[in-house]
Amino acid sequence: MKSFTLILFVIISSIQLHSQTYTHPTTGIASEYVGACETATCTGTYTDDGGAAGDYSNDITSIYRVFCPNTAGNCVRLTFNSFDVQPLSGGGAYRDYLTIGNGPTQNSTFFTTSPADINGRIYGTPAVPFSYTSSHSSGCLTSRFTSNGSTTRPGWSATLSCVPCAGGPNGTDNNDCIRATGLCSNAAIPGNSTGPGIVAEGCSGSACPAGGENHTNWYAFQAATTGILDITVTPTVGTDDYDFALFGPNPTCGSLGAPLRCTDSGTTGTTGTSGASLDFTESVTGDKYVASLNVVAGQSFVMMVDEWTPTGAGYILSFGGTASLDCTVLPIELTNFYANYVPEEEVVDVYWNTASERNNDFYTLEKSYDGVNFVEFGVIDGAGTTNYETQYYVNDPENRTGVIYYRLKQTDFDGAFKYSKVVSVNIFPELKNEMVLFPNPTKNTTEAIFTSSSDQTAYLTVTDSKGFLVENRYVNCIKGSNSLDIDLTGKYQGIYFITITTNEYTLSNKLVKE
Repeated sequence: MKSFTLILFVIISSIQLHSQTYTHPTTGIASEYVGACETATCTGTYTDDGGAAGDYSNDITSIYRVFCPNTAGNCVRLTFNSFDVQPLSGGGAYRDYLTIGNGPTQNSTFFTTSPADINGRIYGTPAVPFSYTSSHSSGCLTSRFTSNGSTTRPGWSATLSCVPCAGGPNGTDNNDCIRATGLCSNAAIPGNSTGPGIVAEGCSGSACPAGGENHTNWYAFQAATTGILDITVTPTVGTDDYDFALFGPNPTCGSLGAPLRCTDSGTTGTTGTSGASLDFTESVTGDKYVASLNVVAGQSFVMMVDEWTPTGAGYILSFGGTASLDCTVLPIELTNFYANYVPEEEVVDVYWNTASERNNDFYTLEKSYDGVNFVEFGVIDGAGTTNYETQYYVNDPENRTGVIYYRLKQTDFDGAFKYSKVVSVNIFPELKNEMVLFPNPTKNTTEAIFTSSSDQTAYLTVTDSKGFLVENRYVNCIKGSNSLDIDLTGKYQGIYFITITTNEYTLSNKLVKE
C-alpha cells in the first residue's frame, strides 16, 4: 500500500498551531497504510493513539504518518521523552514496535541506530530521552507503528522540533502550491522533486489523494481555448509510481477544494487522463487513468504531480486534446520581477518591469519569511494605462539570514486585483551570491559563472521576457566556481532571464540576445 497527494498560484492562508498534540492513527485511509495527512510543523507533541494518559490500541497494522518541516533549510527531529511498548516475547518474536523512516514515504529507510534494532524496530522500555533527526532532502520523518492483539502499554510521547540542516528543503522549488511553475503552452516539460515542500496542502483525508504529499511538483496554467484537455505523466524509470491531482477551475492555494481529477493508484508506469476512462478519481486499486477534462477558455487550474517511490530520475509532463494552454496573467504585462541581495550594503533590491499596463492604479509589495504568511511592505503608484516600458524599484534594508519571499499585488482603478508569482532571495552573507553572464549581450551562447558552497545538484531555468519557459534542467555543481553554457541559438532577439537555484540560494540575472 501507499500514500500520495497532489496539487496554484496566489495566496496560502496557513496558521501554525503551537503546542499541538498529534496522535498516531490506528487505521489507514482508503485501504492504504497511511493514516493521516502529511503534517508540516516544527513544534508540537507526538503520542500514540492513547494520548499522554492512555495505552495504545491493539491490532494496528503498520499504519504510518509523516512529519515535515515548515521552514526552509530545516529538518524534523523527534525527541522521545517517554517510551513503553510491549517487548519481545519469550521466543524472540516481535509483538509491538515503532519504526522511524528517514523521508516522507512509508518505504523510507529506517533508522537502525540505538535504541532501534538492526531492522529499525523500537520496542520495550529503552532509556529516554532519545531522538531521531531527518537527513533526507525533504527534511521529513515517517513514523510507523505495529501492535498485535494482546497486551497494550502506555506507548510514547515525543517532542517535535526542527534543526538547521544543509540538505533540507530550500523553500524555492515548485514543490509548494504558491511556487507553482506557470505553464505557458502545451509543450512537454521535464520534472523531478526531492520532497513535499514546506506547506502541507491538498489532503482532506479522503481516498484521493489519501495521505498527502510525498515528492511533489506543482504547476499552474490557464486554458487559452475551449476544448478537451488530456494530461500524461511519463516516468523516466518505468517502475516508478507517479500520481497527480488537478484542481480548479480558478482555484487559489488557500482554497483548492476537491480535485477535479485525481489518481492515487498503486500501479507503476505512465499515468494521466484518457477519453477511454469514465472515473474522475481513483484510489490505490485504480488503473492510473481518469477521464479527460473539458475546459473553457480563461479558466485556470493547478496541478500537483507526486512521486511515491522516488528514484531521482524524474518524469515528462505532456498535454494533448483540443484545448491549448496559456499563462495566468496580470492586467499588466510583467516582463521581469526580481529580488537580489547586495551583501556589501545588506539590502535587497526588488525591481520589476512592465511592457504595458491597463487601468493600473497601484502595486502592493508584500514579503514573507516562511513563504506562507505575507505582510505589506510598501505601496507604489502604477502608471495607469501605457503601451511603453515602465520600471519600478524598491530597496529593502534586510540583515536577517535565510530565505525571503516577495510578491506583487496589482490593483486596478475599479478595485480588482491579482497576485504575481512569488520570487525569493537567499541571504547568506558568507557566500558571494551573484551570477555573471559572459558575454552579455550575446548573439547565440553565453556562460553563466557562479559559486557553489558544496558539491550538489542545482536547477537552471531560462525564461523569455513574456515569462515563457525556454529551458529548464538539473545541473551538477562542484564546490567553488562553476560555469554553465546557455545556448540561445535559434531564439528570438530580446531579454532572457537566467535563474540557478542551489541548496543555499537562488541566483538570477538578465541576458540580452542581439
